[in-house]
Amino acid sequence: MKQNESLELRCEMATMHDFFLNKIDDSIEGGLYFEAAWLIYSCLENRFFRVLDKYKRKCKYCIKGGKCRKGSNQLAISTKVNCVERLHKAKVECISESFSNELFDEVKKWIKLRNNLMHNLLSLEHYEDHFDNDFKDLALSGKRIVEDVYGACAKFRESFFQPDYEFVFPESCMEECPCKPRKQKTAETG
Repeated sequence: MKQNESLELRCEMATMHDFFLNKIDDSIEGGLYFEAAWLIYSCLENRFFRVLDKYKRKCKYCIKGGKCRKGSNQLAISTKVNCVERLHKAKVECISESFSNELFDEVKKWIKLRNNLMHNLLSLEHYEDHFDNDFKDLALSGKRIVEDVYGACAKFRESFFQPDYEFVFPESCMEECPCKPRKQKTAETG
């Protein structure tokens, strides 16, 4: 596959990611675990979007107006992770050689924990609890996970952009895509 972004743009993006990865480190070192967790979540979301963005146009359901057709990073993180994971399970070479089942499990578990902490933060039952240790644990585990995801994404890019590699989107994965049009229920089909 051929790169569709200029080297200059890719270098600029790498500089941006280094900035935010350093900001995660600084936040953890400064005890700003809530900030670190937020940045980790954003980095994970972006990494899965960038993987998805490389191949989504090969899906027959990625059409104008479809959720994944949007050029910006608007899909839910779980949708992005699940899409990449489906291709991993289907043994698509560039994905299966780069990601592991364990990494997908860790990412999904971390996202669920982060979401639970965020949603419980401003609740009457929990607002007096001290969340500092929970966010510290979340940030520390998330830092390792985000590093692993960056590593997997680098392997993916290396494989995906090999001159002789051609990405083939499995039909079975397309059929499971949340962007696939669903039949509308009518009064007759109820």
